[in-house]
Amino acid sequence: MMNLTLNQWQYCYGKPDVTALIRCQPQDFIVEEQLNFSPSGAGEHLLLQVEKIGQNTQFVARELARLTGLRVRDISYAGLKDRHAITRQWFCFKWPIKQDLAWQEWQIEGVQILQCLRHSRKLRLGALKRNLFQIRLRQVSDVPALLTRVQLVAKGVPNYYGEQRFGRDGGNLQLAEQLFSGGSIADRQIRGLALSASRSWLFNTIVSARLQAGTFMQILPGDVLQLDGSGSVFAVEQPDATLNGRLLDADLHLTAPLVGSGKALSTALAAELEQQAILPWQHWQHGLIELRVQAARRSMRLIPQQLTAEQQGNEVSLQFALPAGCFATSVLRELALYQDSSRHLALME
Repeated sequence: MMNLTLNQWQYCYGKPDVTALIRCQPQDFIVEEQLNFSPSGAGEHLLLQVEKIGQNTQFVARELARLTGLRVRDISYAGLKDRHAITRQWFCFKWPIKQDLAWQEWQIEGVQILQCLRHSRKLRLGALKRNLFQIRLRQVSDVPALLTRVQLVAKGVPNYYGEQRFGRDGGNLQLAEQLFSGGSIADRQIRGLALSASRSWLFNTIVSARLQAGTFMQILPGDVLQLDGSGSVFAVEQPDATLNGRLLDADLHLTAPLVGSGKALSTALAAELEQQAILPWQHWQHGLIELRVQAARRSMRLIPQQLTAEQQGNEVSLQFALPAGCFATSVLRELALYQDSSRHLALME
């Protein structure tokens, strides 16, 4: 069994000396979804914007199913949101146009429905433009040092998948190892979590290797670049001054693979570095290909949008926005060695 130690990833600006606490209270971690479309105001689907405190996404979906008489699988959402936080997210279900729904009268513990809108289509997983974050760091050991690092982080951080992707104590990775070592997982949802965790782990490993090699911000022969704000990617045989300039200006981003079936796109030196980084996990790669998980590319760099920091004594309040699928903890880990108070709550539950 290979080493699956979490928190081993390389830092972009060196390991921080600052310590801090996060999520001491739900209001210390506020997340709001922004959809990648505008509700049409008409149609056979209802979109509910919900604010929840102390509840997870699946709990809200189950409650909505109970109150509507629908099945849980009929309730869709754009993404999962933390329990130990204040989160504003969207849920959706199909409902007859001429049939009333007294949603204003619903009572769900820890949940408030902010608005209900009609839309023409079902809300799909991942249908987000970005997430807005308001995060308070408490008991910051060195506020000036943290504020200095905020200026660095504004230029970009490694686009690591957060620890929550890997499950408590890396449990999803253990499931992946079980699956790729000849075992089976009957539950499709749990199998999906294991597959997702394995790809995320391999991605993080490659990004960390690029940082360690000093090529995180250097275009190598055979690299695959992504246009900022777009899923469009293209391969580069040989880098030039123009491409390097666009990389520095954040018009382009280097990518790393999400391993699966299909072309990796990278070639030459870039492909060699990628394969070398994940060589110990060859059986994971083969397993992902055999299970026909589709290969993709993901930006190695994450640039927080509209990042601001405000000091109040030994506390610092951060505000920023991240594209869908990116993790606030990947920003926080570059700022401070933080202790997540919600972990202790999770262990008590």
